[in-house]
Amino acid sequence: MAYLPDTHRVPVIRADFSDDALWAQLKEDISQDTGKGFRANVEFVEDPRLAGLDVPALVRAFPRTYPHEYKHAVVFVVDAVTVSSPEHPILAINLSELDAPTEPFRVVPKELHSIETNLLISNVDFSDFARAAHRSGGVYRG
Repeated sequence: MAYLPDTHRVPVIRADFSDDALWAQLKEDISQDTGKGFRANVEFVEDPRLAGLDVPALVRAFPRTYPHEYKHAVVFVVDAVTVSSPEHPILAINLSELDAPTEPFRVVPKELHSIETNLLISNVDFSDFARAAHRSGGVYRG
């Protein structure tokens, strides 16, 4: 099992180390202001122990311990699919032990802020984002 990093903000975890330039670009894309005064409040973490894991293994790697043992309801993972896909969709994994198990989904970098912010203020549930993503091929685009 992977450790959940002790971060003040929602973690975006690097699990693919094949493209340093893309990692730098993703960090910039995620951190950019939306033009409407919003930006993702995240911390970037690198975890080489996750390299090479597929989605089911990544999901199993993170315990569902929010809100009792972990302060973030979601973790975002930059994996091999993120790196190899044209849209660079980032994996979103639900960590809430209060929700029924919800399938992970992917989010394009420019919309990650929407998920992070809405989960933080309990405005929208993870399952709502998951349903929206699954209606559009498994990727949340806004």
